[in-house]
Amino acid sequence: MMFVLADNEKIGQYLTSHIEERFKSHRLFCKKYLEAMGEEANSEQLRKMSNRLSQILNGKKEIQLYDLPVFCRLLEMSCEDILSAGESHVPASSRLTNYAAAFSKDEREWETYVTREDSPILNADEYGKTIIDYALEAENYELLKYLTDKKYIWFVGADKKDCFAGFGAGTSIEKATFPYPRNWHVLDAQLKMRDELRTHMAALAIHHEDLEMLEQLRAREIPSLYQLSYYSSQPDEYKKYYNTKLMESLTNAGDRVLDYFSGEFEITDRVGFANRFTFPFLGELIERLLKAKNEFTEYMLKDAIQHNQYVYDQLTSLMADAVQSYEQIGYDITNNVIINDLTKGILRDLYFYGEGHLVSYFALLPGTKKGLRSNIVRVNAESSNTMINRRISELNSLYDAIHQITPKFKGEKDNDVF
Repeated sequence: MMFVLADNEKIGQYLTSHIEERFKSHRLFCKKYLEAMGEEANSEQLRKMSNRLSQILNGKKEIQLYDLPVFCRLLEMSCEDILSAGESHVPASSRLTNYAAAFSKDEREWETYVTREDSPILNADEYGKTIIDYALEAENYELLKYLTDKKYIWFVGADKKDCFAGFGAGTSIEKATFPYPRNWHVLDAQLKMRDELRTHMAALAIHHEDLEMLEQLRAREIPSLYQLSYYSSQPDEYKKYYNTKLMESLTNAGDRVLDYFSGEFEITDRVGFANRFTFPFLGELIERLLKAKNEFTEYMLKDAIQHNQYVYDQLTSLMADAVQSYEQIGYDITNNVIINDLTKGILRDLYFYGEGHLVSYFALLPGTKKGLRSNIVRVNAESSNTMINRRISELNSLYDAIHQITPKFKGEKDNDVF
């Protein structure tokens, strides 16, 4: 049966009621529209889309043909329903999709989708997106928590050995068998290969102040920290793990979350060393908090200074052990030529990675099994607050001292760090 095309004013009124029913604001609808179209939802694009939507809703402009698929999907209604302003109720497809499930707030729908015999949740859709992609875009934290609490998915595996190249993410949802040959288990592969899914989830956990989830996600860690072993190759460039969404969430976080990210934590590497680290992007976070005039900045600087001091003290002690070891096996550590040669040898065991922020030291000496794997913090910013500037200077002086550190021999004077 043919439907009658409604006029622009009626279509606009009909769309207005449904947009306001499903979305918190017209602007949010515009944001989701732009994302669905593959466009950047920046302020300029949002302004243009908001103006165009306003004209459509006020009946001054026709809804365009290319708008219809996206409007139908976002509002979960048919083209006929929109164009007839609700006079022709042709039902939209009842088939649950990655997109529809990700935006759903109904736990029964989630469970139905997860347990479907053909396992569509394991596949990506025609846009290459999984349910996790859409749930993160929709900020549907309840769904993501449900999937993790039920052990349907995990962003971090139970075995810490998996962290060497990633974090062992995966899914327990079983791949469908015959007669469903098209199921390729894309979800599992995406979880394993894309660490940004974990950090995007951490950004949502920060928004919800869910410290338990942050710990579960190892939100302060990156795979590069597990690669700082003497027996491993050079760690991946750690900057690739910088996640803007995570940093934006931290910039607006409360003190409890900031205190968590400010603290130190230990990682035991593959050869059994317990190594102490701090959040790899703590310097960048401090710079963001300085710009936002967040009062927690001073506390975070104190923690960063304490961590840099720890690294400096540990390196000083390890190098002193190396000097003592050489002395015990008969080297004349008062001879300047020998001192120069030993200094070069000791410093060959000191490596800096990740643009100088990751530190690894391990001396292959008789009876020596000590080493250090850690990271250090530098802040490239200034403040109008004199005390904060002093702390920044102290922090950066320690950072520079670590990069310039040399072993001390008998009779040599200690270098002044500050």
